[in-house]
Order: sequence, then C-alpha cells, then structure tokens
Amino acid sequence: MTQTLLAFDVYGTLINPSAMAEVLRPTLNEQAESVAAQWRASQLQLAFRRGLMGRYVEFSVCTRDALDVAIAAQDVEVDASTRDEWLAAYSRLPAFEEVDAALASLVASGYRCVAFSNGTENAMQEVLGNAGLAHHFEALVSVDDIKRFKPDPVVYHHLARRMNVAHDNAWLVSSNNWDIQGARHAGLKAAWIHRDKTALIEDPSLAPDIEVERLDELAQKLAKGA
Repeated sequence: MTQTLLAFDVYGTLINPSAMAEVLRPTLNEQAESVAAQWRASQLQLAFRRGLMGRYVEFSVCTRDALDVAIAAQDVEVDASTRDEWLAAYSRLPAFEEVDAALASLVASGYRCVAFSNGTENAMQEVLGNAGLAHHFEALVSVDDIKRFKPDPVVYHHLARRMNVAHDNAWLVSSNNWDIQGARHAGLKAAWIHRDKTALIEDPSLAPDIEVERLDELAQKLAKGA
C-alpha cells in the first residue's frame, strides 16, 4: 500500500512566529506585539508581491526587508546591532507546544512526513533543528528549488514530483489559509490547522479536507478518513 505523504508548512504551522514578540519586548516594550505582527504580515506580502512579479529572492531576504517595513510602519527606532540580533533570532523561534509529540505520533503511524516551506532548505534545517523537530522528516522540500513562492501552483506540483507521490495521496498540512487554498487549487489534499480564529477560507470551493485546531488532533481525523 502506498504511504500517505504529509507535507508540513513550517512557519505558523510548526514554528510560532508570534513568539518573536518576546524577543522584541526588551527593546520595544508594549509595541513588541504590533511590530512582530507587522513583521510577519509584511514578510508574506513581500513574498507574494515578488512572486507575482517573477522577482524571486530567498525568503530570508523577504524576512529582512519586512523587518525594515515593520520598524518604519510602527515608528520605532532600532540600532543596527539590535536589528541583526532580531534577524538571527528568527532561526531560533520555538515550536508550538503540541508539535513535537504530534509529529512523532504521525511518523509512528506510518505517514511519510516532510517539511515544505517558502524558506530555503538550510533555513528549514536550522529552525527545525533548533526547535528539536528536524529528525521527524524524511525530506525538507523548499520552493527555492524552483525559485517560486507558495501559493503558486507550480510549487505544489514540485512537491508531488520531488516526493514521487500522486497529488491525491499528498496532503498539505498548514495553518495558513492562503496555503491551504493554494494546495487545493493544485489538486492536493489539505489539512488546516486553524490556529488563527480570525482567518477564513475565502473561496469555499478550495475548503480543506480536514480542519482542526491543533496538530495533535490530526492523526485521529486522518484515521477516520476525514
């Protein structure tokens, strides 16, 4: 029997970008949350914009430039060394609390598990290694291989080709609503880890096959055949 492939988005699904607020807090105090939120939003916006223009850069460049956007938008002053420390801290972000045990359970249940990200393979190895998660994955699949960003359909097709799996036997597991819709549009199955309760699926025809609140709820849903 062909094993089901579970491809896990990294940032926002396994790794918690909101934890960056705690890194910013000693410098920014009460502005830490707003700057961290703006940083994440601008990071995605820059990746989407550059993807549409066909001006690919590594995701780390989007992260760097987005920090400058957030600093300017929130009207805060940060010296160069502090900015560099914040950028370095992005690779040391923690995992969500349930992720390690949930991944171990899914691997033990026989699922093929890979990490699948807009970040480069090296960036994934670093952040997942620092969070103690890297050993759960048989492969790290990056958009950097084809120089396009999710949710471009070609990225999801690349995942299926790279892992030699049929689209209908490949699942994207993501907390990002745009990622879920991108995978469904490309013909993959999708499990939405609905961490952000303000997020919704704007196109009902691209709704996820499974929706859960936490990653440790996924195994039971998969076992039930969604």
